[in-house]
Amino acid sequence: MRQYTTVVTRKSPLSAAVAATLMLLSSNTYSQELEEVIVTGVAREGVSKLEASVSVSSLNSYDIEKLSPRSVAELFRALPGIRSESSGGNGNANITVRGIPLATGGSKYMQLHEDGLPVLEFGDMNFANTDNFIRSDWSVGRVESIRGGSASTVASNSPGGIINMISKKGGDDAGAVGITIGADYDEFRTDFEYGGSLASDITYHVAGFFRDGEGVRETGFNGDNGGQIKFNITKELKDGYLRFYGKQLDDKVTTYLPSPVLVKSNGSFGAVPGYDASSQTLHSVQTNNIVTYDPYGNPKSRAVSDGIESKVSAFGFEFDKDLGNGWTVNNKFRNSSVEGGFISPFTDGFAGGTSTIAAKGAALCADASVGGVSIDCSGGVAAFVDGQVADPNQLAFTNLLFDTTFDDVGLLVNDLSFSKDFDRFSVNAGYYYSKQNIDITWNSWHTRMQTLAGKGSQNITYVALGAGIDADGNSVDVMLADNGALTQSFLSWDWDLEYVTTAPYINVAFEVNDRLNIEAGVRRDETKASGRRLDGCCGGNSSVDLNGNGSVGSYEVVGGVITRLDSDALLENAGAVSAGFITGGVRQLNDNAAAVTRVNYTADNTSYTFGATYMLNDDASIFVRYSDGGRAVADRLTQVAGSLQANGALTSTTDGYDNVEQLEVGYKHQAEDWAFYATLFDTMVEETNAEITSGLTFVREYEATGLELEGDYDFGNGFRINGNLTWIDAEIAKDATNASVVGNTPRRQADMIYTISPEYSFGNGLIGASVVGSSDFYLQDSNQLKQDAYQLVHVYANYQLSDALTVSLNVNNITDEFVITESEESAAAAGDFVRARPLSGRSTSISVRYDF
Repeated sequence: MRQYTTVVTRKSPLSAAVAATLMLLSSNTYSQELEEVIVTGVAREGVSKLEASVSVSSLNSYDIEKLSPRSVAELFRALPGIRSESSGGNGNANITVRGIPLATGGSKYMQLHEDGLPVLEFGDMNFANTDNFIRSDWSVGRVESIRGGSASTVASNSPGGIINMISKKGGDDAGAVGITIGADYDEFRTDFEYGGSLASDITYHVAGFFRDGEGVRETGFNGDNGGQIKFNITKELKDGYLRFYGKQLDDKVTTYLPSPVLVKSNGSFGAVPGYDASSQTLHSVQTNNIVTYDPYGNPKSRAVSDGIESKVSAFGFEFDKDLGNGWTVNNKFRNSSVEGGFISPFTDGFAGGTSTIAAKGAALCADASVGGVSIDCSGGVAAFVDGQVADPNQLAFTNLLFDTTFDDVGLLVNDLSFSKDFDRFSVNAGYYYSKQNIDITWNSWHTRMQTLAGKGSQNITYVALGAGIDADGNSVDVMLADNGALTQSFLSWDWDLEYVTTAPYINVAFEVNDRLNIEAGVRRDETKASGRRLDGCCGGNSSVDLNGNGSVGSYEVVGGVITRLDSDALLENAGAVSAGFITGGVRQLNDNAAAVTRVNYTADNTSYTFGATYMLNDDASIFVRYSDGGRAVADRLTQVAGSLQANGALTSTTDGYDNVEQLEVGYKHQAEDWAFYATLFDTMVEETNAEITSGLTFVREYEATGLELEGDYDFGNGFRINGNLTWIDAEIAKDATNASVVGNTPRRQADMIYTISPEYSFGNGLIGASVVGSSDFYLQDSNQLKQDAYQLVHVYANYQLSDALTVSLNVNNITDEFVITESEESAAAAGDFVRARPLSGRSTSISVRYDF
């Protein structure tokens, strides 16, 4: 038994994928699904989709090509039941399934896989989200999703579901090359693929891409730069195969964090004056290069233009062989070296609509206290930008620069299984092993003040004029901030953790009669966690002149942030206001001097599932399934107070796992020219988590009940329509730290999400659209500020100029809707500014592909 639900057909792969998916974009032809077979993810091979008690959808490469996703998050967001917030650009997306809330970010309960193995064991590591390290290109032959059901026992740490990106296998001696250009944004991309045979029993496929450009939002530099190459080679054996595969990814992408957004009303948002967060960013060439510290006090040069930097070198194999007497062995192995970084500006201070240069300067002066010098601000505050007196009405913001390095988040993983088919009974048993490294450094995050001017943003220098009186009674000017200087630092930590997961598992299936099939499975996960988190914050044993002006300001680490030393006033003479001062003079920090959170524990969890399907007739079936699966909390447990003892062992407040219980009841119907699927689900979710930006921790439970619908209808004459809709009623059932939110709807959880995709094909051409929509949802758990219901309309068209040459047009968000997916603020009045992350505005791409 394979370990992932894979939909195949005895007809064509194209018709199988179309019939299986009810998502956005479909093929030109509709094919009957009656012979469609589930070959993996169930305990008995040869089970048709109607017979299987799981919910599964898939896309083929043709569907993906028409979608032209700007990121994998845009690709995933149209899968039935999947909520994929793609507002972060080409990475850093938040992904979940079927009403399971997102307390923070990443994809905690849903694993992302490539060719049947996880890309990362944990999908919500701090800043190292799994989607940072995967790309959609022409190497992908199919994308499949399992929602609920058997996901809890066919893979570790995936109780909500699995999205699996499956590579093409070649063998056809054919290939393609193509280019894509941004018609209204700056980006160039070229793709290629080729598959063939080296011998009658050896096939191969190689594919990749390279791109360069600014991306769909203006930054002033080419922040999307790099590419990927993937290959596999398969040796067919007697009753089996041996496949080797590899991947090399070296890519940088600009990622977008919350930035200033105007509140038009409660539910409606838009651009602030002079800045549109859906088409612009806080990035700027003028503020690109910085010098900072690692947690041990070593200076580091960093460039904001590096964005999310992803470097992956992966190699693996899969062995599948019939052993005789009905026994089959399958072993998958992959070793991935994964490193890179994450750097992006975040709006740390910008609220109420008063954040002009003058207002921020006045607030700084009022709060300043320097070396015992009394400051009354009677002389006012002067602001300078690039050495010139600044416009006091210019909007300004406090930039907290998220700056994290992925030293090693590599994964070693192996999955070995044996299966045997009897007359009416099948069994599959195996052993899973993985080692996930989490070696992540949070550098000393800069906080600086900048003009809010998109790609033209510049640093601001503030000076208190004639307001300071020193110990000798002399009047002095006091500088409050400096170009490129650290005015404060935040969260400089260093993780060095290792998580070893082992899991024996068994799945069985029994065909009671021609109409009734029963499946069951159990998986026993054990996680051994070791290592430590160092709370370094900003170290250094000597003063450093960062900007080379010959002056060093005196700073010290106090309470986890850089603050001014009381013993040394930071004073500047009049006339020297443009020179500025810089930070330094902080203490050396190491494992002995700094706070250390130690990790040394073993946690275990038993996941199980039970399902049954009853065939009503040859065209319809009903199924029921109950599952209980676990997810290890991993690195975020170090941020939840009271979870770990001083020696790294677990306390009595946690067992190291969060569980998801799901009950599903479904109906499936497949006809000659239409298909319909409905699944009613009830879910309970445990949540132990921590959020960086707010400092909140979450120890709570959620409950969700919902209905998932999929449909596809072929009207003939080239016109067809498909779609999916998920209705969810979710609430916070328990909360250990904030009782006031109990009974509220979880933040960012809409009652309804849907995709409707009509398509018309004619001659050599095809046109289509997809409407991706959502009902309104609250932006925070307090259920005050919300985002109104919205619909994003995407259109696409392609035309075959010849049998080999195709030109395509794709427009995302054609009506240029302004929609936010998250907000740092829980309440705001009309006219206020909040810190939010919007989906990207309209973007248009043109592609040309040549097949040979």
